[in-house]
Amino acid sequence: MTGSAIAAARRRAAGRLPPLACGHRDPLLCLAASSGPSAYGLSRAQLAAEVARCRVRGWSEADLAARFDTPQAAP
Repeated sequence: MTGSAIAAARRRAAGRLPPLACGHRDPLLCLAASSGPSAYGLSRAQLAAEVARCRVRGWSEADLAARFDTPQAAP
């Protein structure tokens, strides 16, 4: 089966399923990570360093707050 044939088969199968909580019918279309703040597995120092790195790269405060628990990253 070619890639386009597999994609067509997935679309047909997804059309027969009820929508998921996110609204998609195919779980591969959903985001792999949640859209909420995430700091899983980082120490406070690592989190603060990552937030600082993202600030240097031009992330806005709104972007940082959406991705990280910024109060926890405060030094």
